[in-house]
Amino acid sequence: MNTLLWTIQILLALFFIMPGWGKISASKEQHIADGHIKPGASVVPIRILGALEWLGCIGIVVPWLTGMCRVLTPIAACGFCIIMAAGIINHTLRKEYKMLPMLIVVLALGTAVAYFRFKQLYW
Repeated sequence: MNTLLWTIQILLALFFIMPGWGKISASKEQHIADGHIKPGASVVPIRILGALEWLGCIGIVVPWLTGMCRVLTPIAACGFCIIMAAGIINHTLRKEYKMLPMLIVVLALGTAVAYFRFKQLYW
């Protein structure tokens, strides 16, 4: 089970690296062109989300690997679940249904990591 959880944790970290970087590094005009924000809206929330995704990539692997503050790993997984749930809601409201299966799978993987890592810590 531990090997499976490690595999999922690494996959989740890899999954969020590129979107996080895109949210941090892309220009406001690019975010407008991609439909992430409306013209005149602030790009700050997108940048914050990108930074949180990068912190999650670190948090889902490093604490469990080092054995220091291990509780941060399932907390990071919960954070990914929140991001995915918000993404599911957002894409559903925009009627962008092609993304939903992938978001649901990532949500399920994050939930599994959160559940089993919390279980290993406290039960």
